[in-house]
Amino acid sequence: MSRQLKLSATLSVLAMALFALAGGQMASEPLGLVQPHVGASAVMPALPALGDLLPSLQ
Repeated sequence: MSRQLKLSATLSVLAMALFALAGGQMASEPLGLVQPHVGASAVMPALPALGDLLPSLQ
């Protein structure tokens, strides 16, 4: 293994161990960054009647 690969693997394992020890709570707590809350809405017209789409079913 190259030196860089060993270092990368070691840091990856340490990061996973830290995450496991923290119980996953680190991911649910905010980092102090403020995210804007943007409201969104969409309007969709009503679906046409089945008889309008397939006249043979009438």
